[in-house]
Amino acid sequence: MVNMMNRRGLMLLGSVIIAGSVMSGCASSKNEAGAGGKTNSSNEAASPAVKVEGPEVYGIKLTDMDAGGTLKGQYKGKKIVVATMAGDTEKALKDAAGYFQKASGATVEVQSFPAESYMEKIQLDLQTNKSFDAVVMPVALIHGFAEGGLVQDLKPYINNKDLVSPNLALDDFIPSLLDIYGNYKGKLVAFPYKPDSQIFFYRKDIFEDPKMKESFKAKTGKELTVPQTPEEMLAAAKFFTKSLNPDSPVTYGYSTMADNTASRWIWTNRLAAFGGKDIDKDFKPAFNNEAGLKALQFAVDLSKYAPKELLTLHWDEANTLFTNGEVAMMEQWPGLMQAAESDKSKVKGKVGYAVTPGGAPTMGGWSAAMSSATKNPELTYKFLEYVTSKDLEVLKIKNNMDPTRTSNYMRPELKKQFPMYPTLLDSLTKGKILADPDVPFVSPKLDDIMELNIQSVLRGELQPQKALDSMEKSFNEVIASTGIMKQ
Repeated sequence: MVNMMNRRGLMLLGSVIIAGSVMSGCASSKNEAGAGGKTNSSNEAASPAVKVEGPEVYGIKLTDMDAGGTLKGQYKGKKIVVATMAGDTEKALKDAAGYFQKASGATVEVQSFPAESYMEKIQLDLQTNKSFDAVVMPVALIHGFAEGGLVQDLKPYINNKDLVSPNLALDDFIPSLLDIYGNYKGKLVAFPYKPDSQIFFYRKDIFEDPKMKESFKAKTGKELTVPQTPEEMLAAAKFFTKSLNPDSPVTYGYSTMADNTASRWIWTNRLAAFGGKDIDKDFKPAFNNEAGLKALQFAVDLSKYAPKELLTLHWDEANTLFTNGEVAMMEQWPGLMQAAESDKSKVKGKVGYAVTPGGAPTMGGWSAAMSSATKNPELTYKFLEYVTSKDLEVLKIKNNMDPTRTSNYMRPELKKQFPMYPTLLDSLTKGKILADPDVPFVSPKLDDIMELNIQSVLRGELQPQKALDSMEKSFNEVIASTGIMKQ
């Protein structure tokens, strides 16, 4: 997601990408032509597969450490550089790189940059220095790079039978992820790397408490169940807000992270549920309608049952409120699960997981793509294939990178270790709107526009319809400046 970083970096360089798209596109064509034919000389010599012992992770012995026998040390002496943001993604890539180096003979350097500057640094390099062979970035940014010709189509490499792993299994990727994260204008510009979907976390202990059920029935005339609809969510949020119900065992009925990088998701979690979208297929705003208005009014109503400091809550602050046992329900990204189930959590073993009420959660996600300017396209492709393979996906879970492949959600060892996974899989198949509007070059700017207006509505400074009018006008102006909007 673009949300937690300096979201203006992409805008600063968007015009540079557009201007350089022709040159970058030429580099892409050259590399793809080589990918469809025979592999290069480093791959010609018949060599036995290099034996690499895989680790045991979550009770699963990892065995496909040589990419189905296609890595035989044949890339010895070659090097690639992979760029991403510092933190969990960096750690996961470095873990996988250690095994890849043993199997391939190559050197993999993972370069990472702080959250506040990684976007502009990586984008500038793709356009000018061209030292990065691969990048792992949020989906909307990858699509912007694809529009500018800075990353290339992976299909020619996949079609090269001498190169591709027999265990690639494209159909094992969750279909919605392969489509949304990977495909762009008829090309497969990336492999899905890290899935994200807003999840509905709730205190199952209090939802299942007979006293709470009896009290809810007495107050509302309805049964207390895990909310599936927005209306049920509002009723439960009101009931569990202590200022309105002194018998509530928690302080707040609802919470989420909603500072000026994240408040829009309270709205988008219901926008699709009510039949709306942020952007249509022609890059035109599609939210200034009944669905958008209804979803924004719902966000206003829901915030009445949240902490007063809701609009200042970032990731850590919001999660702490929940893990301290002060909140009945929370919508958050999957990473909350590990904090909620940690030994320090006051709600360990008391948390349930469900699809966000309305059944159309907001999706985030990161993808892994190949630079159009790489001088080692085969090696780069093999690394991307490797780190997104079924077994290596299990390795990255240790660094909060959940699987993108359906089969990994079916592994009994992982289902036991991560009780949220069935819900996450369900949510990933139902998500319809991305956390950042999928508009090349200007996604961060559109984020800012949404945040400015939605924050104003939630503070009571702007009426919902006026906010939608303002957002639509600004969206049209910003998107028109890119020249990609269809008339």
